[in-house]
Amino acid sequence: MELKTAIVTGASSGIGLATSKMLSEEGYKVYGIGRVFPEGCDFFEKRISLDIRDTDILLEKISDIKSVDLLVNGAGSAYYGLAEFNTPEQIKEMCRTDLEAPMILTSALLPKLKDTKGMVINIASVTSTRINTHGAVYGALKAGLRSYSRSLYEEVRKTGVRVVTVCPDLTLGTKLYRNADFTPSDEEGCYLVPEDVALCIKNIINMREGCAVTEVEVRPQFNRIAKKK
Repeated sequence: MELKTAIVTGASSGIGLATSKMLSEEGYKVYGIGRVFPEGCDFFEKRISLDIRDTDILLEKISDIKSVDLLVNGAGSAYYGLAEFNTPEQIKEMCRTDLEAPMILTSALLPKLKDTKGMVINIASVTSTRINTHGAVYGALKAGLRSYSRSLYEEVRKTGVRVVTVCPDLTLGTKLYRNADFTPSDEEGCYLVPEDVALCIKNIINMREGCAVTEVEVRPQFNRIAKKK
């Protein structure tokens, strides 16, 4: 039986890397898109190293993938702090990474996903449904991605394509907080790990055909952060 094919962005670290490993174990050929991949991740069918914001190059790189069963838009960028201190460069980076690239990639792959009755999984954030002081731009873009997912599902559901928004909370082991003065608390029960989100995605993709989960939040039991030293 021919293996299913998945494309995962943000695949070189964090949730994207954990999801790619899980998908490979589930029998998918995984095309991973990221910047710098770690050593030893030989479970990829192909690793595509690029900046997700270079959408022309991105589309060229995936153009020869003939069939696609699953697209996971997992790449993300975040800058935290008061909105007045977000620079134009930071805002552009977040806009292009968190919203523009996923929409462009999804639009380009929809014909192939319709052929396979495939699935789009957009990794948003719990911030997409909340007020986000000190993260206004990031929260707005994730809300935009969530809105896009909800509308897209209604457009394509008649073709058999499923569209899912996964909204993780504070997750250790990702690079999302590299530009923040805080990190998820490492106290037990106060954080997720990338494998938690990957397990959630595993459950979603293995649901029977005809049953669709369109949105899910994944949260630690407790809500605590820690200041970086």
